[in-house]
Amino acid sequence: MTAIGNHERDYEDSGSVYITPDSGGECGVPYETYFPMPTVSKDKPWYSIEQATVHFTVISTEHDWTKNSEQYDWIKKDLESVNRTVTPWIIFMGHRPMYSSHGGILPDVDPRFVYAIEPLLMKYKVDLAFFGHVHNYERTCAVYQRKCKGMPRKGRDGLDTYDNNNYAAPVHVVIGMAGFSLDDFPDIVADWSLSRITEFGYVRVQANKEQLLLQFVNSNTTKVEDSFRIIKGDSSRTL
Repeated sequence: MTAIGNHERDYEDSGSVYITPDSGGECGVPYETYFPMPTVSKDKPWYSIEQATVHFTVISTEHDWTKNSEQYDWIKKDLESVNRTVTPWIIFMGHRPMYSSHGGILPDVDPRFVYAIEPLLMKYKVDLAFFGHVHNYERTCAVYQRKCKGMPRKGRDGLDTYDNNNYAAPVHVVIGMAGFSLDDFPDIVADWSLSRITEFGYVRVQANKEQLLLQFVNSNTTKVEDSFRIIKGDSSRTL
């Protein structure tokens, strides 16, 4: 699965939300050719799939997501259609994050995007949100409107464990730690930021009906640098 980003889509007079030269004039055409996804139609690169116990909702942060836009209406319809008895987990994915400690030359977080889309994640009880764009790894508490609504506890195996039997809010994870030079973190970070790593790597996800287990693996050392789980229902069967 892929989610389109600024370097694949953005260009002036192309209809992208952000008017930058980042795609070099490609405007998503090579992306759609090399990475065909089950999208609505051409240049509407949002879609969803179900894999075992997980429903994945994948959006484009580079296309209009404002309220009552075509993509906004699709996101709302997709999330409300999920049968949680069949796929108890919802993982939401997009390119530009809603939460990031990295400041950079330009802000990485667009408050307009957060204002429009974050309430949908809360309303439909999205469990986990993956984003890229910022070139590091960062994990949050169960967060909504920049406030921690739930904190993980330590499980018997020492892993941070979020209990979604009493749903609080989505957990957000930036997984942009591949493909470009890494971004540093500031000395002072927000309360919602629980884990911050500036290393190249990838995230490994395992799921059953009761648990999501996530591990950030350092690609140089193969060491697991961060791991956590989200539980619901009977969580005695550990992954």
